[in-house]
Amino acid sequence: MPTAIAAPPRRSRRTRALIAQVVLTLLFALSAIIAISTIFVPDSFEPAAVVLIGSFGCLASVLGISATWTAPDSSCSRLALWALPLFFVWHIAALGTWMPDAALGAVAAVCILLLTPPPERARHGRSDSTP
Repeated sequence: MPTAIAAPPRRSRRTRALIAQVVLTLLFALSAIIAISTIFVPDSFEPAAVVLIGSFGCLASVLGISATWTAPDSSCSRLALWALPLFFVWHIAALGTWMPDAALGAVAAVCILLLTPPPERARHGRSDSTP
């Protein structure tokens, strides 16, 4: 009696990747909002410096969102996304702000791992593959 071989869980892998992409997009959008908010708060920096800080934060967010949506197909994009958890680690080291930086860094790292496809040998080493 032949045994049925289950198909790989493609849909659940796609769903996990989509959830990770949405969460990362929200994190980058939140970063953009925080960056742009620096323009509207009194600061000791010159006005031009504040605009540069805010606009650079928005630029980084747009690049992060772009990398997020190309990450399932690009190892370069997935590698670039590790800048976000490292950014949160830098905040912890430089500012001592464990909360919310530690939680946001952990969420970002988990999302990046969810965007990473399984190793090649696992995909091609199945018993139902053709010789």
